Amino acid sequence: MKWRTLSSRTLLKDRWIDVRADECLTPTGHRVSPYYVLSYPDWVQTVAITPCDQLVLVRQYRHGAADTFLELPGGTMDEGDLDPGRSAARELEEETGYRAKELRLVSSLFANPATQPNRVHVYLATGAELTGSRKLDASEEGMSVHLMPVREILDRLHDGILKHSQHVSALLLALSVSGHLALGSPRSAPLNLSIR
Repeated sequence: MKWRTLSSRTLLKDRWIDVRADECLTPTGHRVSPYYVLSYPDWVQTVAITPCDQLVLVRQYRHGAADTFLELPGGTMDEGDLDPGRSAARELEEETGYRAKELRLVSSLFANPATQPNRVHVYLATGAELTGSRKLDASEEGMSVHLMPVREILDRLHDGILKHSQHVSALLLALSVSGHLALGSPRSAPLNLSIR
């Protein structure tokens, strides 16, 4: 089922993105060209929960959508950083000033496998407490930190309180691991979500 890459050329490459155009051949002999691949570094997202059962969230401007979004703390893994857990802990502290007593990998998912080879590493951070000061990048100017009860966020997901699809999926996976949410159903039944 894999395509064969006949040729590949880089169109743009910098520290944020690598865009290439591939000429591909499908198993049945169809040429697909150009097929654009957008290579990014891996990303991390952290679902941080305080001892008072509140989520640590950030609100920031996203230029692609030209709007501000309530999101999970996270970001890009630094070049040469091979440990996504270290990146998740660093991003949590830099963006929010919070550190967690326990950090646990929930899942590593592809961001968009149709055009991107990078992964999103989702972490659950429990016992999150404010311990330091924030260290924001220039692109994070104006970012604010918000604490919200886990249950309120879950109750408002359908209202679009979190509009970023990757953050919604990360949140649901992490809260199922933390015991806040039961994800499961028999194979023939619709998905059953129950808030605990």
